[in-house]
Amino acid sequence: MKTAIIIIVGVIICYLLQTLLPIWWIFVVLTLLLGYFAKLPSGWKTFFVCWLVVFTTWVLLYIIKDIANDSVMSSKMANLFSMKSNYWLFGIVSAVMGILGGLTGVAGYYLSKKS
Repeated sequence: MKTAIIIIVGVIICYLLQTLLPIWWIFVVLTLLLGYFAKLPSGWKTFFVCWLVVFTTWVLLYIIKDIANDSVMSSKMANLFSMKSNYWLFGIVSAVMGILGGLTGVAGYYLSKKS
């Protein structure tokens, strides 16, 4: 239950901050909030939770932006990378950003263990 609440609150916070601040601030928030203050039981669980938060946030943002411009830009980018569908592009980019989010969460986890 605690993990589900952390994921939902994390997605909301990351979504709001990504609409207001530059992209890299999301990783500062993940390090401090999810990694340092959430007190999850292990580094792997912290990584998975932070990965899921960033992945979900990026997929939501992509879908919202994609619907707003009728998939024009995402279709062109998918064609540029020889992908059959623009949703593959969404998934790959979201997964890579999720890995970065997971690593920053683990950094926050180990910072909390050190202090």
